[in-house]
Amino acid sequence: MAYLEVLPRPDRFGADIVGLDLHNRPHDVEAAELDRLIDIHGVLVIRGQALDHASLVGFSRRFGEVVVHQVAEYLAADHPEVMILSNNVEGGRPVGAPNNGIFWHSDQIFRRRPVAYTLLYGHEVPPEGGDTLFADMRAVHDDLPAALRDELAGRRAMHSFAVSYQKNYIAAAPLTPERRAANPDIGHPVLRTHPRTGRRAVFVDPDSTSHILDMDPQRSAALLDLLFATLEQPNYVYRHRWRQGDLVIWDNRCLMHRATGYDNSTHRRVMWRTQVAGDEPF
Repeated sequence: MAYLEVLPRPDRFGADIVGLDLHNRPHDVEAAELDRLIDIHGVLVIRGQALDHASLVGFSRRFGEVVVHQVAEYLAADHPEVMILSNNVEGGRPVGAPNNGIFWHSDQIFRRRPVAYTLLYGHEVPPEGGDTLFADMRAVHDDLPAALRDELAGRRAMHSFAVSYQKNYIAAAPLTPERRAANPDIGHPVLRTHPRTGRRAVFVDPDSTSHILDMDPQRSAALLDLLFATLEQPNYVYRHRWRQGDLVIWDNRCLMHRATGYDNSTHRRVMWRTQVAGDEPF
C-alpha cells in the first residue's frame, strides 16, 4: 500500500489526503483504511485527481454498492451511477442537475436506507464561488444541552422525497402520482448512531424533514428550527473551496452539507457525483 499523508484540519473536522493517484493507481490504498479515516474526520479531500466516469465509479465501488439515482435526467450516459451537477446550459439544455443541494441535507435521507458515502469530483471548477459547506452533526449532538438530548432520544422525524424533489430538481419532470406513491415519506431517528463508531449525530435536515413524530406540532417546529439554526453556526461548519481535480468523500450518516452559488453566466462548474449504499438508521 502506498504511503499516505493525512493532514487534519486544525480548526475544523475533515482532512486532506496526500499521495493518491486514483486514475492510474486506484488500488494504492485499501478502502478499509479510508473508511477508518472517514470515521475519524467525517470528510476527506483528495486533490489533484484526473478521473473519468469509469475510474470514479470503480473507486466508489470499493466502498460498497454504488447506487443509481432516481432522477434519470442527469445521469451520465456511459455510467449511470454518475450524476452530473451543473447550473450551466448548453444548446438550451442543462449540462447537469441545476440548483441541486442548496439546502442543508444528508443525501437520500428520505430513503429507508440512506446512502452512507457521497463522492463528489470537481470536473470543471469555477475560479470563485461554488463552495460546498459541511456541518459536523456529531459535534452538534455533543453540544446540545443534556435536557434537550434527553427529549430527542428515541424520537423519530419524518422525511419527504417529494418535498426534497420540488426544491432540488426544478428543471426535471414533475413528480407523477405514481412516482410519489413509489417514494413514500419515511421516519428515521432524530439522533442517529453510527454503525461503526457508535457516535451519535443529529439526523434531521431543512431539505426534507417535515416534523418530529408523536410530538406537539408547535414543539416539533420549535425544536427543528433550533437544530437547523445550530448547524449553521460557524464552529460546526467546514467550507470546502474547490480546486480543479478535487475528489471529496464524506459520510452522510454524521454530516450535513449544502452547495453555494457561483456566477454561471461567466464560469462553468461541472461536478460528478456517486453515492454508496448505506444501512437503515438506528
